[in-house]
Amino acid sequence: MDITGLGAVADETAGIELLESAAMEEPLELAVNSLGGSVRSWHLAKLQHRPGAGATGIYSVDVAFADRPDRTEYVCITSSNVPECGLPMVRLQNGGINLTAWLYPGDPVLAGLPAACDPSAVAAAAFGGGTADLTMVNYRPLRRAVLTAVQGRKRVFIKVVRPDRAQALLRRHRMLIDAGIPVPEALPGPGEGVAILRQAAGTPLAQALMDDGAQDLDPQTLISMLRRLPEDVLGLSRRPAWAERAADYAKAAAAVLPGEQDRIFRLAESVRNLLSTTDAGPLVPTHGDFYEANILVDRGRITGLLDVDSLGPGHLVDDLACFIGHLAVLPAVHSAYVHVPEAMERFLRAFDTEVDPAGLRGRAAGVALSLIAGAKTAGGSWEADALQRLQAAEELAAQADQLSAARR
Repeated sequence: MDITGLGAVADETAGIELLESAAMEEPLELAVNSLGGSVRSWHLAKLQHRPGAGATGIYSVDVAFADRPDRTEYVCITSSNVPECGLPMVRLQNGGINLTAWLYPGDPVLAGLPAACDPSAVAAAAFGGGTADLTMVNYRPLRRAVLTAVQGRKRVFIKVVRPDRAQALLRRHRMLIDAGIPVPEALPGPGEGVAILRQAAGTPLAQALMDDGAQDLDPQTLISMLRRLPEDVLGLSRRPAWAERAADYAKAAAAVLPGEQDRIFRLAESVRNLLSTTDAGPLVPTHGDFYEANILVDRGRITGLLDVDSLGPGHLVDDLACFIGHLAVLPAVHSAYVHVPEAMERFLRAFDTEVDPAGLRGRAAGVALSLIAGAKTAGGSWEADALQRLQAAEELAAQADQLSAARR
C-alpha cells in the first residue's frame, strides 16, 4: 500500500469519526434553524460509507418549535463532494473536513426523492389515486432509495435513482421482460428519477437459505438463468466487477477496521494477483449484482430477478463470485444462517464446472472484501461481524491460491 493510499484511508477514517462525534451538534442546529426550530436531542441513525467518496450520516433530530408542536426530522450530513442543486444546504468545515448538511427527504442528487415520499403523488402514479402507506426500505444518500407503497392489498416498490439514470433503468427492465426473464414490470413514477416496480412473486432466496440451505434450488438453475440473459445486454455500458475494485474496498474496510490494515491490504493484493493469473472467460451478458437478496424462488424455480441496475457486459465468473462472496459472509450477518456453509459447498461444486475454480474463489474473496465496511451500518456488535467477514474473504483467497498453485 503506497503512502497516498494510506493517506486516503486516514482521511476516510477521520471523516467517519467526525460524523460519529458530538461535533455534529453545530451542523444539525444550523440545518433545523432553517425550519424555525432548535435541536432538543439527536442521535446518529445510520452511517453510509462510499469507498473513496466519503461518508454520510443520517441523524434523527427531535426539533423544538416556539409556535407549534415539536417533531422529529431527519438530517443528512456528508463528507462527500456535493454539487450545487438549488436545495437548501448548510456547508461548513471541521478539522479540515468539508461537510454538507441537508434536510430529508431532500437529496442533492436524488431530485425525485421528495415526490417518492409523498403518499398522494405515489398513489396517483401507482394506483390511480387515493393515498398510500409508504415505508422506506433503504436510503443511500446521494445514490439511491427504495420504498414500498401499499394501498389495500396492492403493493409496489418505489425506486429512486439519479434522474439521468432513470431511462436506463426502465430500459433494462423492458429488455429483460422481452427476453422472458422474470423481472418486475417497471413504470415511470412521480418525480425525476423515480420508477415504480410491480411486486414479483416468490420467496427471497435469503429466506430459503436460512430455512434449509435452499435445498430445492439446483445450482444449475442459477447458471441457466444467467445464460438466458439476452445478447442485447452486451450493448449496455460495462461496470467494473466487485473484485476489480478490491483496492477501493480495502481502503473502506481499513477505515472502519484500522487495526487490521495489514491483513486487509494483503487480502486486496492477493485478489489483484488472482485476477491477473486466472481465466475470467469470455465477455457475456451479466446481472452485475447477483446474490441471494436479488433472487426470488418458489419450489426450486427462480420467480424473480431484482435490482438490475448493474446489468451489462461482464464475465460469468463475476456473477457467480458475487453469489459465493455474499454466501460466505451470511453467517456473520445473522446466526440463523446455519445451513449456509454446507449450501455454499454445494453451489461451489456446480460453479466449478462452469468457470475457473481459482478465479471463482479469488473474485468471491474480492466480493466479501467489499462487504466488510458495510458491517458498520448494521449496528450492534458490528466489529465482530466485520472481522468475521474479513476472515471469510481471507479463506476464499487462500483456497484460490491453493488451487492456483496446484495446477502450476
